[in-house]
Amino acid sequence: MKAVRIRVTGTVQGVGFRPWVYRLAEGAGLKGYVLNDLGGVTIHVEGVNIRIDDFLKKLMDSPPPASRITSIKTRDAEPEGYEDFTIEQSGKGQASQSLEVSPDMATCPDCRREILDPSDRRFGYPFTNCTDCGPRYTIISELPYDRPNTVMGEFDMCPRCLGEYDNPRDRRFHAQPNACAVCGPSVVLLNNRGRAVRCSDPLKEAAEYIRRGMIVAVKGLGGYHLMCDAMNVHAVIRLRRRKRRPHKALAIMCRDISKARELACVSELEAAALLSPAAPIILMPWQEEVYGEIRDVIAPLHPGTGIMLAYTPLHHLLFAAGVPGSLVATSANLGDEPIIASEEELLRKLGGVFDAILAHNRKIQNRIDDSVGWITPEKYQVDLSSTPDERKPQSNGGKNRPDWKKAIRLLRRARGFAPTPIETEVDFPPLLAVGAEMKGSFAVAEGRRMWLSPHIGELTSRETIRFFAETLETYLKWFRIKPEAVVCDLHPDYMSSRWAEEYSRQKGIKLIRVQHHHAHIAAVMVEHGLRGPVIGLSLDGTGYGPDGRIWGCELLKVTEGAGIERLGHLRGLPLVGGETAIRRPGLMARGVVAELFGLEGARELFGDEGRRVYDRLRSGIGVIRGVSSAGRLFDTVAGLLGLVEEITFEAQAPIALETLARSVDGAATGYRFDIGEDFILDPAPALSNIIDDLGEVVDKSVISYRFHLGLADAFSEWVYRASAKLGIKVVCCSGGVFANRLLAGLLAGNVRKRGLRILFPRLIPASDGGLASGQLLLAQTLMQFDPNNVQST
Repeated sequence: MKAVRIRVTGTVQGVGFRPWVYRLAEGAGLKGYVLNDLGGVTIHVEGVNIRIDDFLKKLMDSPPPASRITSIKTRDAEPEGYEDFTIEQSGKGQASQSLEVSPDMATCPDCRREILDPSDRRFGYPFTNCTDCGPRYTIISELPYDRPNTVMGEFDMCPRCLGEYDNPRDRRFHAQPNACAVCGPSVVLLNNRGRAVRCSDPLKEAAEYIRRGMIVAVKGLGGYHLMCDAMNVHAVIRLRRRKRRPHKALAIMCRDISKARELACVSELEAAALLSPAAPIILMPWQEEVYGEIRDVIAPLHPGTGIMLAYTPLHHLLFAAGVPGSLVATSANLGDEPIIASEEELLRKLGGVFDAILAHNRKIQNRIDDSVGWITPEKYQVDLSSTPDERKPQSNGGKNRPDWKKAIRLLRRARGFAPTPIETEVDFPPLLAVGAEMKGSFAVAEGRRMWLSPHIGELTSRETIRFFAETLETYLKWFRIKPEAVVCDLHPDYMSSRWAEEYSRQKGIKLIRVQHHHAHIAAVMVEHGLRGPVIGLSLDGTGYGPDGRIWGCELLKVTEGAGIERLGHLRGLPLVGGETAIRRPGLMARGVVAELFGLEGARELFGDEGRRVYDRLRSGIGVIRGVSSAGRLFDTVAGLLGLVEEITFEAQAPIALETLARSVDGAATGYRFDIGEDFILDPAPALSNIIDDLGEVVDKSVISYRFHLGLADAFSEWVYRASAKLGIKVVCCSGGVFANRLLAGLLAGNVRKRGLRILFPRLIPASDGGLASGQLLLAQTLMQFDPNNVQST
């Protein structure tokens, strides 16, 4: 007789892990127990050696689909003479900080089948779930994850639900949100003044509203969506007008994968991502058969569309009630504020946007938006080597499924991913990093784990800052982290920097400032387990440089000791009119032409307006000079082409340029950029060629494509020269510009051909939404190598 004590960490709570262990042990004839504690799961088994060995093998090879094992530690124990195998209550054993909280998971096939089966007792019930699916993060108030510590604590289970909950052979064993129509939450339909609509079936009535072209606010897992028929042009236009969102793309929710394939070109990896428990929004090209009018109202001047599949029982039942197979499903919020989760806030802020509310009485404890990403096309899937997280002994229960996570590039990390920790090869002290201002998020770390928060929003309003602080308080409490230092951006005027300054004073802890683009490259390094040296290519719109200027197209050398050397940058461009030029690409273009080609060039292209801009440039009044920003270069080209008059959302001009370029199907040569001996990248030759082509009435899509080709060629030559000079073969790329799939793909192919290793972030966003993770790595390195000088880098 042998006894073994087993410690399992990872996403192993709330995912059916204990009943699965119970069935595995019972089938092997082993005795003992399994329990949840603040460290994960503890298992004690007693039996003959061969059966215990077989049990351990299956423990690793085939856990529940939603689980994620990051470590299994075993040690011999004394047999205690257990007569059977049991599941014990939480709380036994030693607590640790290795606990993981499961993200919310999309409805599993078994639950979906039940809610659509008239013979099943959960037929039509919109809160059906089991240990393989349903709400987790959004309903938890305290840990450990037991029903009294969730919003479901106010709903007492009926005898039948309690029987499932107590039965270790049932897939609802200890499913904390378990409920049915007898004992659980219920839905209600409200009008846009918050009064109940009299109807026998709120779901069917809401479906009828949508069929008639109306807009319904639907309460989901992490907040409200504004929904309408995606194929009803007038309904979508009405939604855009009411929400004051004229151009930014709207997400589509499809009934199933077949419907998604009718609208978009869906690859095997994209389908795997859509059908996964995470169920993110995936950006994909339109099918040619989709009418241009539909494309224009859903995603004007975008190269494709963002699609997710129905991921809650309520969504599935809406489609079953007869709504069209594809719905616009955009977050209910004001501008870039956090998603709205309560009926009171919804009515107060957006009462004039929707016609009805499909609400329910299950509270959303923790708001969270939908995750967004894209899958790297196969021909551009370079260096898919495993990250530190993937090198751990783990399993997701899906060995035979396409591994879409190795090909995804997350643009927004939220539902389905947060709050899963990122496993690293770095030993962090307790740290907090607050990111930047756009695409707000924070990160906390201790030991070898890092928790990147879900997308918060733009940190420019009190409401968003409040949500930031609330979510941070939850993370610090759950993961039992007491930061020794707080890390922020160098920019002195970011609200996140000011918040960090105040937090540092209140808590009496160190404040560490790190440079924006340095942190972008560090985020790639921490995800891929690198310590340096690497060549960094950081491309975005705005980042504060140590010289006080706006950076944004940076060639960097990053070394292990948080060292950074600016090898090169884009030739400085002027912002005539200051930040107004960022909102008006035409003005941006006129200022750049006046700077690069003088009065004659400005007048030839823009007439009297060109002269006025030139005179203003010479006066220096209201002019910001020396802006080395890739985002502003894209704005300049878009302004020359006349694509966007006034910016209404971030990256609008670059997206329009990419859309044009992706419509070109044929060979072309890229425009030339000059690289000086000082590694300054000069766009003047390319811009001169663009102006010539405009004069020759060359199609704007060809011009945009040649611009992308030339820029990718220039960047690859830039990093190659740096590699030859320094002997560094690894290139890390990050920054918001890498949301441009065409540029990222062209660059990856070029760099790969030159024999260099090129890496992009995958599960950490390349935008400022992933910046906090890089800030953590730099802070840890500074505290390790230079603990007496950690006030700034």
